[in-house]
Amino acid sequence: MNLQQVKKILILIANEKYSDQQLKELYYWLDRTDLDEYTEVLNIWENIAEEVPCSPFVNAVLLSRIEDGLDNMERAGKLVNERKKWLGKSYVRVMGAAASLLLIAFVGLFFYYKKNENSEHIVNAHFEADIPPGGNRAMLILADGSKVNLNDLKKGQVVPEKGVQIVKSADGQLVYSIKEQDGDLGPSLYNTIQTPVGGQYLVYLPDGSKVWLNAASSLRYPLAFSHKERIVELTGEAYFEVAKDKAKPFQVRTTKQTVEVLGTHFNVNSYMDETDTKTTLVEGSVRIHTVKYGKTVVLVPGDQAQVSEGEVNIKHVDVNDAAAWKDGFFVFNDENIPSVMRKISRWYDVEVIYEGNVSKDKDLAGSVSKFSNVSEILKTLELTRLVHFKVNGKKITVIAN
Repeated sequence: MNLQQVKKILILIANEKYSDQQLKELYYWLDRTDLDEYTEVLNIWENIAEEVPCSPFVNAVLLSRIEDGLDNMERAGKLVNERKKWLGKSYVRVMGAAASLLLIAFVGLFFYYKKNENSEHIVNAHFEADIPPGGNRAMLILADGSKVNLNDLKKGQVVPEKGVQIVKSADGQLVYSIKEQDGDLGPSLYNTIQTPVGGQYLVYLPDGSKVWLNAASSLRYPLAFSHKERIVELTGEAYFEVAKDKAKPFQVRTTKQTVEVLGTHFNVNSYMDETDTKTTLVEGSVRIHTVKYGKTVVLVPGDQAQVSEGEVNIKHVDVNDAAAWKDGFFVFNDENIPSVMRKISRWYDVEVIYEGNVSKDKDLAGSVSKFSNVSEILKTLELTRLVHFKVNGKKITVIAN
């Protein structure tokens, strides 16, 4: 596809006459374009926005975002530094996620939806006050049960703990290192790091493994791993980059499964309010044992295992989507309104209630920065014509259209 074909699709989008296939083709092209072409696409869209009579709501959102389009590109390029507290050595995929950047520059969030022809109106969201995004917040529970609020911990400050040194680094990460000691500390003493709703954190474990912990999650781990294995316990969601050690397999235990690896990168989503526990393998190899029925499966990169009530389903997915949350993005694929709202609830620390018969069809797809205010997401969700919203304090009411 060339820029002229891209322009034709953008005109259709402005007129809300695009097809699912056209949008998929646009996404495919954007995923493979370069920054020069991306800038050209922004210029094309600016001209379209001036010439094509968008609906009043779409026009208002697009114009307000287009003005900051190039600035958003610069911010996205600098996100590594601005969000270094969270990302560590990871980076935002500017080239590989051009589609996401375009969507952020245009409207903050762009959903495509298998249109409901019976709903032809949009009701604008009603906000008493906007809600800011979450951030780097966590609580560390030490072996003796005492608690350390990591928000209050100064950079470079050492947390006293037997046999290990725990430091909040200059980048805001929690780093463990084993101190010189006479005896073997052993795996009998544990720490737990907990992120609240609206929090996230990056921790370096004593073996050098890195764990990105998502909102409303917890990780329990020993101060020193045993000589035979490395075992951690997870609730919620985390992305793991496991330090290689063939002599000590690394295990992640959840209520439904155990993931066993030697050294690899993978994501585990094990929230209690989700039906499935999802494990997505980015690189390496993992073995999954289900708690119920004792089934075992082996994943290869690109596989996602979905465990529910002891059953295991494996499908091939875009691994970048599964890990996008740690790089500062929400990515939605074939999801419904309740699924999207659960993610919003965790990150923005809000209560979500429903009025009417809200669709549960998995017809939504899109991408948005996690560092947008919630209003940007909700206003554009309304473009699906499925729902509208009322926001009062920390409560979001989802109202079926």
